[in-house]
Amino acid sequence: METELKLSFPDPETLYAAASAPWFLEKVEIKSEKTEEYENSYLDTKDRILEKSRTSMRIRHVIGQKYIHTVKTTPVITQGENTRETAMGLTSKCEWNVSSDRSCFDVDAFLREAKNMEDPYEVLAAALVPVLGHELETVCKTAFKRRTITAGFLGSTVEICLDTGDCIASGRSCPICEMEIELISGGIAPVEELSLLIREHTNCRPLTVSKYARCLMLMRENEHG
Repeated sequence: METELKLSFPDPETLYAAASAPWFLEKVEIKSEKTEEYENSYLDTKDRILEKSRTSMRIRHVIGQKYIHTVKTTPVITQGENTRETAMGLTSKCEWNVSSDRSCFDVDAFLREAKNMEDPYEVLAAALVPVLGHELETVCKTAFKRRTITAGFLGSTVEICLDTGDCIASGRSCPICEMEIELISGGIAPVEELSLLIREHTNCRPLTVSKYARCLMLMRENEHG
């Protein structure tokens, strides 16, 4: 289960400044940092079986490394869907990840690899079995640089990801400039507290729409001219 909170920033300078500000460094215990470049392709069938079941299938290429094949099953939050948690940018979802040397997604192999993973296999099977035998195609992409800070905060361990780049779909694009705070271990309350701390000192705002959902919105905008 992935639990994370997203914050949108107006520009990269403000985003990076937040993670190096004294008020941030005084409260957050930084354990490690790394910077990587991601190229992500999102797949679906021609008749969008995965989108209809609110499932995302992604092939992530970390530049200079292997591919990571991912499936997430969750309500894909779009505009007009709000709870207290999503109003803060907080979401939880089932997620399965398989490292691979291959750039193509093998549904059968993925199902086999995921059988012993933590999140419930029956949820994954319900999402993927309907696409068996169907051709998969790339429907949208994202490309961004990610600075990942692993840190301790109020007794929990979190990953703080600073992402800058673009969502790309149907010949259109929109910028990515956001912070993701993902819970690694401990209670969820510190994730919300860290978000409140950052919002208190910056002009960021909660982000309730995932990168994939923003790509879908670009596609719909293109369809409606």
